[in-house]
Amino acid sequence: MEKEVKTFDAIVIGSGPGGYLAAILFAQKGLSTAIIEKGDFGGTCLNRGCIPTKALLKEATFLEEAIKSGMIKKSEDILSFFKKAMEKKDIAIQQVVGGLRNLLNRDRITIFQGEASFIEPHTLQVLRDGTSIEPIHSDRIIIATGAALKEESQLGRDGKKVIGSDDLLKMADLPTSMAIVGGGRRGVEFATFFNIFGVQVTLIEKQNRILPQMDREISVRYKSLLTKRNIKVLTDTEAKSTEISKDQKTVRLQIVSKGKSETIDSKMILWVGDRQGYVTGLHLEKASLNLQNGFIPVNPSMKTSSPGIYAIGDVVGRGCLAHKAFMEARVAVENILGQSTRIDDRLVPICLYSNPEAASIGLTEEQAKTEWGEVNIGKFPFMACGRSIATGNQEGMVKIISEKKYGEVLGVHILGPSATELIHLGAMAMRHEIGVEEIKEMIFAHPTFSEAFFEAALDTSGEAIHMMKG
Repeated sequence: MEKEVKTFDAIVIGSGPGGYLAAILFAQKGLSTAIIEKGDFGGTCLNRGCIPTKALLKEATFLEEAIKSGMIKKSEDILSFFKKAMEKKDIAIQQVVGGLRNLLNRDRITIFQGEASFIEPHTLQVLRDGTSIEPIHSDRIIIATGAALKEESQLGRDGKKVIGSDDLLKMADLPTSMAIVGGGRRGVEFATFFNIFGVQVTLIEKQNRILPQMDREISVRYKSLLTKRNIKVLTDTEAKSTEISKDQKTVRLQIVSKGKSETIDSKMILWVGDRQGYVTGLHLEKASLNLQNGFIPVNPSMKTSSPGIYAIGDVVGRGCLAHKAFMEARVAVENILGQSTRIDDRLVPICLYSNPEAASIGLTEEQAKTEWGEVNIGKFPFMACGRSIATGNQEGMVKIISEKKYGEVLGVHILGPSATELIHLGAMAMRHEIGVEEIKEMIFAHPTFSEAFFEAALDTSGEAIHMMKG
């Protein structure tokens, strides 16, 4: 006997940041809403990404200060600190995931724990252990299933000597050496984390610079900072294969660096390489959908090519960022409900949570010059900022790129203390067309790190106050 198909006003597949926000927004509008989750509620961000890694990075910052002050000296004390950091990470996960479940229950969203699989464009079956437990239907569907490492980014992964970021969060001990494959934001964050804990780190990036999504000047400066911390950085280098030694104590990584084949021996290899949309078991073809370059293609309104089906978050690519997924959820829901909203990818901040932090929004210097020709560039170093001097956080700078005629802010790039917070000054300026002349008229509290943003705006016309000229 066939099971009765249950109909909802809206169905969301995946409960990461984009998915759970979409479900909440639907429910707040009075729509009967179902959310389907195959794994842990909260997706990668809450369980294996943003929240746990930032909790660990915060503990690493504490450790770094304790080592500098001489409070911690012995390696066994560092290991003890590492284990305590892993415990605190678990507490943070439990708190945010518990809060999410409360939010979903508050809005009376129907939760299906299982795997979503399309039967036809607007009908899904929910599978548990391979068995269909419930067929459900809706004319409004949002796919928010996230992303996973590409297969070639998992070469030889065994979860012990060759690991991914998910395996890292379960570590009980520290290796003496580690090769990290992938020099983007995640790779750099992990490199600085393990370096603070005394691990000898080699960072490998296949492009010609680390942090390739960020402004080149920020990238070059950050590489210099990593090198000063005795992190070996290899660019223009591609990882090819791994081989674990017979005694299981070391792992050999074969690389091709600038056309030359070499090997690196270390105690552990961490792969944080390229990602692709996670659609395993979803049977997109039954919804008349196909992947493009590993992701579900959408337009700026988050519509797919299949009527009534939208996709958001990491599964659509264009950067795997939780805050981008939040905005895409809002855009998708508003369009489904009859509004006309689009997302402007130019206004999505890119953040690095290492120590020091870095963040970017808008056009890089290269992009701005290509698109606008002549531009004004203002820079202010944190070493000239009173708050930075007072707190001993003097690395880095604020960089503002503006067009010449009206002073419109085209891009902001920050390396230094609180960069991931300060970047929103640039975001607000760009979103509301606040030009550098208007920024110059603002009053910034003293002493604050934000004064560096003010001084960078002044410097676009050579008017910076607390900086030596020439």
